[in-house]
Amino acid sequence: MFSCYLPILLLTLHAAHALPHPRRFTLDYGSESLSQRSFETSELVRRGPTASPCSRLDLDDAESLPGWPKLLQYARSTWGEGDWTIEINPSGYKDKPATMCVADPVKVVATGPSNCTEQRKDIQPTTKGGNQVRINEGYTNTGIWNITNVTTAAHAEFFTGKFQMPNMTKLHFESITTDGKFINAPYNSFSTVATNVTYKNNQLTQVDDKTCIGTILEQQCLTPAQGRIQLFATGYIWFNYKTRRAPLANPKGGKHRRCSSDLQLAGVRQLLTAWVSSLDTVKIEDVLKNVTERSTFIDFTGYMNTTWRYDYFDECRWNFKLN
Repeated sequence: MFSCYLPILLLTLHAAHALPHPRRFTLDYGSESLSQRSFETSELVRRGPTASPCSRLDLDDAESLPGWPKLLQYARSTWGEGDWTIEINPSGYKDKPATMCVADPVKVVATGPSNCTEQRKDIQPTTKGGNQVRINEGYTNTGIWNITNVTTAAHAEFFTGKFQMPNMTKLHFESITTDGKFINAPYNSFSTVATNVTYKNNQLTQVDDKTCIGTILEQQCLTPAQGRIQLFATGYIWFNYKTRRAPLANPKGGKHRRCSSDLQLAGVRQLLTAWVSSLDTVKIEDVLKNVTERSTFIDFTGYMNTTWRYDYFDECRWNFKLN
């Protein structure tokens, strides 16, 4: 039996698999002091290495997209009205996948003022009586997040994405980026850790009758923040008609029953199989020109615990001896 197809091209990436519902991590800072508000990341579920930037698109996912009616209208205007069934990621067509992927980077923004403490920390020599200290300077941003809004598309799938954390210091850099893993399901939590900390060794200049150490200024802040994760669809959708038909634009062309619409993100025309070689591909932006028409969004809120270590210098102190 012959078929025709209208493919909708989405990016080829590995699918992530749904995972069981993990335990929720609750954020409750109340009136505790900043020193008590440590993030116990061990409370978060260890979810393993199975997260992926993309998951396989299915029909429920596609039907939840804002631009789904436009895709149906495209099929009707290309092959006409009639009874059809719709397939996504059918077996035998692994080279024409359909996916939901995380749009990188995910931007995190502060939503309120920071609660900060600052103190100078001593850095002792690496060996007793030695004159070498190991210095770590820079910025670390540790975030703990609760997912507050999920999507119907790719529900309960396990994703990884790039999270762009804001600069909460006086240093002249825009932001730092880190990986984060999360499940698209309500009442789930996840963590992110971004850092630009550097390490170096420093030789202390010894002074008679004094003990020399290194010192560094350390600022710790707790800041409320939030972000939004965009999932976007790309790939192929197949329309299977009950009756054979030719494209409306070519009524004398070959009649087939399986039709797909190849809407390419990259804009490169794909070669179809020999029995549908007369069909051309259509760019996805020709049908869903705005990426939000094929996107859904996950919202999250939480706190950033930031540490900034800077302003290092040596300090020599008198050796006092009691008689």
